[in-house]
Amino acid sequence: MAEHGKRGARASRRQGPAVSSLDVVVTLVAVVVVLAGLSVSLIFPPGAPDTPDASIAREGKRTTPAVVATDVPVPEATETGGVVVPPLAMEAERQSAQLVCQALIGTHEFTALSYNIKSGRAGGLERLLGVMQRSTADVILLQEVDNKRRSTGSVDQAAWFAGRLGGWHSAFGRNVTFGDGLYGTAVVSKYPIVSSVNTPLPNSGKAQPRGLLHVVIDVEGVEVSIYSTHLDNTSNNIRTAQASRISSMLAADPRPKILGGDMNAWPGAGPARILTSRLTDSFVVAGRGGGATHPANRPRGRIDYLLYGGPELKALSADVLPDGGSDHLAVRARYELGGIKTEKCSGDGKAKGEAKSD
Repeated sequence: MAEHGKRGARASRRQGPAVSSLDVVVTLVAVVVVLAGLSVSLIFPPGAPDTPDASIAREGKRTTPAVVATDVPVPEATETGGVVVPPLAMEAERQSAQLVCQALIGTHEFTALSYNIKSGRAGGLERLLGVMQRSTADVILLQEVDNKRRSTGSVDQAAWFAGRLGGWHSAFGRNVTFGDGLYGTAVVSKYPIVSSVNTPLPNSGKAQPRGLLHVVIDVEGVEVSIYSTHLDNTSNNIRTAQASRISSMLAADPRPKILGGDMNAWPGAGPARILTSRLTDSFVVAGRGGGATHPANRPRGRIDYLLYGGPELKALSADVLPDGGSDHLAVRARYELGGIKTEKCSGDGKAKGEAKSD
């Protein structure tokens, strides 16, 4: 009996305790986790570069992957003197080199010429052109100008001078219509012409019609009025009336202005006094020499003028050119015009000290 009990106890120890269902579930879960870990290791081995999907897998988050533009060039680092300069540093350097501009008000010098050309009958257009070119004038006020008259070659003389001077601008003021063409005054200008109008002047009897040609030019952004005229040569009373009309027109013009022409009046005569009471005589202020302009071969009288007035304009010099070509000598004056808008620009590197004008 005792022996039988011993054998039963040994049999019970060999069978061991019974396995519960909970133990089975835990075991299965552990196996699944191990297998999952092995799968991740096979797909993303250690040391492999991260991808957006790999980061998402590790973090357990669902996001929309960033889109990388492939058609936009990415700036590369540049070597400068052996030093690699990152793109952002290069951009910062470029920004610091941008110009910084300051608005300024400056001056500009130009030369005017008044010339009675006698329609080219005294010496020809080529000779007159030579006088103009040697004068280095920038704007030319002409009197006794023909426009397509058969008797002088059917030439638009003002336009011809403008073209030969290098594509300049011209305006013609008709005072007389002859059977073979037109006759009057003109302005030829290196500067653009903004507007032009010719106004008839007082006259009487059978005296030749006269006019005042008003041309507005653009000198470096500033409008300047140019007036060319030729007063009557037969009557002091007519000249006085014409000068009075011109004076009233000048008074209504606020621009810097130059009046030039053959006035057929000496300094101190009534018409000249009327005009110089409104404007300044360039030759009186800055002239050199005697100033006589007529007749050209033996000048005795100063009857050709350049007068000026208005804001920001002053005469620097004035003289009479000795060259012939007409029965009058040309009178020339150089002016300084203020109110010219400019910009002075500066910055780092190459940009420093640069300047430009409008």
